[in-house]
Amino acid sequence: SIGYTVPAASHVNISVYNVAGQRTATLVDETKSPGTYTAEWDGTSDANTTVASGVYVYRIQADSYSESKKMVLLK
Repeated sequence: SIGYTVPAASHVNISVYNVAGQRTATLVDETKSPGTYTAEWDGTSDANTTVASGVYVYRIQADSYSESKKMVLLK
């Protein structure tokens, strides 16, 4: 689960990348109203295949804001 807060209406994009920098999954890609949200990742790629356990990076972008954080997927 990835929790995030949107202070003003904006287009939000949350994507998951593998350690090679390849996008694995897009969790959110839409305009959100102000509020608090949670994005869930079930360990599958955009192609609906299960990804391997390991370290991944998720990136949150909203207008001019951008932040990346590491996470570990354990099965």
